[in-house]
Amino acid sequence: MPSFTKGYHHRPYPAISPSRPDIAAAAAGKNIVITGGGTGIGKAIAIAFAQAGARSVAILGRRADRLQETAAEMKSEATKHGHSPIIVTEMADLMQSETVNAALRSIQTKISIEAGSTYLDVLVSNAGMAPKMGTVLGYDAQIMMDTFGLNVLSAFNAVNAWVPLAPPVDNAVLINVSSMMAHARPVVTNFAYSMAKAANLKMIDYFAVENPSIHVVSLQPGIINTELGGEDMPVFVAPDTTELPGQFCVWLLTEEARFLKNKFVWANWDVEDLVARKDEVLTTRALTWGVEGVPV
Repeated sequence: MPSFTKGYHHRPYPAISPSRPDIAAAAAGKNIVITGGGTGIGKAIAIAFAQAGARSVAILGRRADRLQETAAEMKSEATKHGHSPIIVTEMADLMQSETVNAALRSIQTKISIEAGSTYLDVLVSNAGMAPKMGTVLGYDAQIMMDTFGLNVLSAFNAVNAWVPLAPPVDNAVLINVSSMMAHARPVVTNFAYSMAKAANLKMIDYFAVENPSIHVVSLQPGIINTELGGEDMPVFVAPDTTELPGQFCVWLLTEEARFLKNKFVWANWDVEDLVARKDEVLTTRALTWGVEGVPV
């Protein structure tokens, strides 16, 4: 794939390891909330934060059995790394704002009881879905709108529920798990997912401008086989593992990654190469969604 960095990864590597002292320090004391955290990429993100020693890691999803299985893995992996974070699971339908509000308030209460901490420092907005493939002409309009809702409304409800519970100025972090399809050239038959992810990205761009004290980063997690697309998605050999974006998300909390505020990045890109291009990222429109050649 084309890359912004010389280095391009399909698997985790030492520079993003949760065991790196500065990565662990960035996660320490933080309360993390992950939507869609019971399976796939969300599960890997939750495990990585547990490995890094976050104060608490809360996962939201629709299936209690998957949430409990993931919670057990989080606890096991955290123990292997010498940590014992508070692990919280909450069932929630992210399409229903009342359910999401109640779930996040419940997480806050549980964390407060166990650790005396009241802020939900980091939201990883990860929940979404990929529908069956098809062209614009002849596509099922209801499936198109359901796809839009599950990728846009779910994130809308999550950020609206989270902000009142987030910490004050310059301490809150939103990681938006997006897709390269939000900015890539059209791939025939993949319009519904691409459209929804593009709308999600524009919404998050507006959110970032409206809330400048919140550190926002949008992320292409890689090309990964997960349950995201359900039974309708074609089977293929994906090159990337869920652990790559999982550990990359923890790295995004570090001081060396702060220059990526309001940017779009790929988990595949080498973080040392990214840091080497820091000045370019800060002084140009690099990694900013828009029309090339038009600086607006």
